[in-house]
Amino acid sequence: MRINLLPPEVGERRRLRRRTLATIGIGIVLLAIVGGVYFLQIVRLAGVEEDIQTQEALNAGLQGQIDELQDIAVLEEEVATTRELLATLLQDNVLWSGVLRDISLVIPGELWLNGLTGTVGTAATDGGEPVAAEAVGEAGLVGQISFTGFGLDHREVALWLSRLEDVRGFINPWLSSSAKSEIEGVTVVTFTSSVDLSEQALARRAGESP
Repeated sequence: MRINLLPPEVGERRRLRRRTLATIGIGIVLLAIVGGVYFLQIVRLAGVEEDIQTQEALNAGLQGQIDELQDIAVLEEEVATTRELLATLLQDNVLWSGVLRDISLVIPGELWLNGLTGTVGTAATDGGEPVAAEAVGEAGLVGQISFTGFGLDHREVALWLSRLEDVRGFINPWLSSSAKSEIEGVTVVTFTSSVDLSEQALARRAGESP
């Protein structure tokens, strides 16, 4: 038989202390659980924010590509407009830079030009007389080029006429005159010739081959 000689107040204080410690322990455990949940939520939120930033960066890249494609579309439209305008400006016009280039490519090595006159809307007949503009249009001719020059002999002049026929847009090469003369003590053949321009000579480009 156990006899408790302690006053009842002491036992009550002990029980109260045990209950207090138990309550504190439970509170600590609950706080630890809440803290763990809160930490997990923070980690998850950080992951979500990272995913959002990654998606935003991807969206920004895609938007940049879309903007570039729009810029390309605008440039293509501008190029098409420019080409259309250029084609309109060149329509029914002779691009003389291309014509002069073609002439430089077919001049024989021992023949030189000292005069060249180009006209649009006229062409020469077999007799060397110009044709009216209306007749030129009906014949498919758009103009004429007249030449003056000299070569070392008649063969060079004949070669010159032959080569003119090979130039795109050049037809009806005609020799108006050819005669021997002296230039600075050298005997040469001076000549005048002409060639008609067909519709193929319209809107010529300097890079095109004869």
